[in-house]
Amino acid sequence: MLPLEVFRVESPDKTGAEAYESVIRDVLADLELTTVLGRLWVYIDPVEPFFLFCTLIRTGLPPICVKDMADISTGTPSTKKVELKLTNEEHIPTLLNILWIEYGRENVSQPERLVITIDTDNKDEVAENLADVVIADPRREIESRLADALLRITPEGFRVRHHVSTGSEMLFVASEDPIKSEWIKKAEDMMDQLKEGL
Repeated sequence: MLPLEVFRVESPDKTGAEAYESVIRDVLADLELTTVLGRLWVYIDPVEPFFLFCTLIRTGLPPICVKDMADISTGTPSTKKVELKLTNEEHIPTLLNILWIEYGRENVSQPERLVITIDTDNKDEVAENLADVVIADPRREIESRLADALLRITPEGFRVRHHVSTGSEMLFVASEDPIKSEWIKKAEDMMDQLKEGL
């Protein structure tokens, strides 16, 4: 995936903007966000003082369901088990935790490294419901890393915050003082320009 299409850091203090751009690049690289974010625009005003962060997030990472990492079968009619033959080992610990909570630890076993079984009297229903259970959602992880980036990037002391986040965009305003409506309006205008490709 391509790195940021648009990366702007602006401020009335040009030297400060250049330094901040370097810090932001490092933080985004450390958190592996450079290919996840499509466009980014940061504005810092040290006099007012306020900080604006607007980004468009590349989407396209669907949640990972049980059916994406395992073949589900119910075996012969006389058996009372659902069997999962794993095709992807990456999320096994998370899958096991979900199964233990839902069906009880005593009913879930892992007889082989790539096989998990669930003892149940309702095997057809369990197999059907299990297919769409979400094991991992990469979008949530991206939001978590983005929140971490904002904590690192936001100037110290800017504790008053306002943010709007959807799956594909994030607008963030921070200041030492109460947030002014004109700052939010400026951030919204920046976001509109990012969406239009500047």
